[in-house]
Amino acid sequence: MNSTNDQVEKASGTLQQAKGEPKTLSAGNYVVGSDLPAGRYKAVPVGDGSNFFVRDPGGSAYVNTILGSDGEASYTFECSNGDTIETESSVKLIPVK
Repeated sequence: MNSTNDQVEKASGTLQQAKGEPKTLSAGNYVVGSDLPAGRYKAVPVGDGSNFFVRDPGGSAYVNTILGSDGEASYTFECSNGDTIETESSVKLIPVK
């Protein structure tokens, strides 16, 4: 039964939490590979939310969104070692498959 439920969730696009604990980041800049592991994350605002960016090692933003009451309730993205994450307020990153 669990296998069937897993297949249904995957087929419907439902995110499943991956191994690893959620990490809350305060406002600031973070380097993937140093401050947090590379992977796929669901970003959820803590509080009102604000601007949220993810940049490749060359500085080009591939995520540029507003999280929170004036934007998205959450945003799912994948990041690699050397990418940088910038958040203007606290955000919780939940590892997902």
